[in-house]
Amino acid sequence: MEHNQTEKLPPNEQKERRFRSSRFFKILISLAVIIMIAIPTGVSVHTLGALHETERELTDAIDRYEALSHSEAIWYGWEAESPYAELYPDFYAPQPLQNCGRKEGVIYLTFDDGPSVRTGEILNVLKEKDVKATFFVVCTKNEYNQRMMKRIVEEGHTLAMHTGSHNYTKMYASVEAYLTDMYQIFTQIKEVTCTTPSLYRFPGGSINNYNSGISHELIAEMLRRGFVPFDWNISSRDAATVTPLPVETIVENVVAEAKNRSYGIVLMHDAQSKSTTVEALGPMIDKLRELGFTFEALTPETKSILFAYGK
Repeated sequence: MEHNQTEKLPPNEQKERRFRSSRFFKILISLAVIIMIAIPTGVSVHTLGALHETERELTDAIDRYEALSHSEAIWYGWEAESPYAELYPDFYAPQPLQNCGRKEGVIYLTFDDGPSVRTGEILNVLKEKDVKATFFVVCTKNEYNQRMMKRIVEEGHTLAMHTGSHNYTKMYASVEAYLTDMYQIFTQIKEVTCTTPSLYRFPGGSINNYNSGISHELIAEMLRRGFVPFDWNISSRDAATVTPLPVETIVENVVAEAKNRSYGIVLMHDAQSKSTTVEALGPMIDKLRELGFTFEALTPETKSILFAYGK
């Protein structure tokens, strides 16, 4: 998420200043419309037609600007009023939303759906390569998987929320259902690791066939609670087939996309069936370093990629 870097005012004053400027912009456009409508009627029919066309264009501009203002208000978490405020009153990020900036030349490796029997292997490769990554995890009753949650945190990686159930139909049935699902993984991370997560990723991405009707409302509510969503701009495609992709294919998928990026959030998966993802990780890191990239784990200060808003 790319907040305005020039603003160093308190959040309320930032909000008021931005909305003052938006009101000024809309008033300016409205005045232009009024002036054109008020032009003497002695003008030609052709000129009147052109004026009416311009009026329509300006009206459309106002509509587009208001839509942009609304989406930015959601994006910045300004809409404090929420019909879901009383649900899970302890379900909040540990810190307010931060000003975010893009770091050029940085790759963020991310793993969805763990912990699994592969998590330890992934962590071993990351440790060997001296790379930090981000794990978007799912609720688990398995003691080994819970130990892996702890190890992720202990070794300096980011432990983030993915879902409690990974049941698309259930979790995307409503905003309330989504909050219930996410509260489960939020609570488990806190109980297992004694840390409070700030980041999350929607199963299927921030907008998909299951949540398209409520995606913006989900994002708005989670942002209101201080949580930062992350999609991706580079995919390993390791979940595209039932059988594991060849190691070389996974490496090439990531490296080929990275060549066209100044920075990247890479989607991979942490699951028992993803043996070739683990095998591809070391060579992938080496090739990305050859391209000049460095590696970091995602944080609340990282600029997000969000499909639902084209960010």
